[in-house]
Amino acid sequence: MYPYNLQAGDIVTVKRTSPFRPTYYHYGVYIGNGEVIHFSGAEFNIKAKETAKVHRVTFKEFVGDDDDNPEVKRIPCPSDVSREEVVRLAKSAEGGFFRNIPYDLFTNNCEHFARWCHGEAESKQVQKVVKRAIVGGAVALGVGLLIREVVKEIKEEKKQRHYYY
Repeated sequence: MYPYNLQAGDIVTVKRTSPFRPTYYHYGVYIGNGEVIHFSGAEFNIKAKETAKVHRVTFKEFVGDDDDNPEVKRIPCPSDVSREEVVRLAKSAEGGFFRNIPYDLFTNNCEHFARWCHGEAESKQVQKVVKRAIVGGAVALGVGLLIREVVKEIKEEKKQRHYYY
């Protein structure tokens, strides 16, 4: 076992914060011996899409040393997937793009890679953002329609008052 009770085949996440971008979680697959395979650009630069590759780093490099108390979470290997298979999948993707597709924040990111190793390439972070955008858009549309109706009623009321004078 490694810190955080990590075992080979587990997904490991680390919270990334910066005053210049939204907070997010970076994902990788713990393969044992203090190593993590993840999909990232050079030096974890989220903007370095063209250099993003699946590569192996030490757990310490993955977590980063800019924070004395990093927020690290473990997602255990599912019981219906063998740990050896998860590690094999992670290693098979090393050195190139994930799924031979360049990094894309919404469709092909580090979370897609890590969860693919567990059986399903998805990003719950992206899903959450999209849901919030849809709900926010629906609320804005509803408020806009409500305001339009209120304004229409006020105009109609003024027009009717004008006829009485």
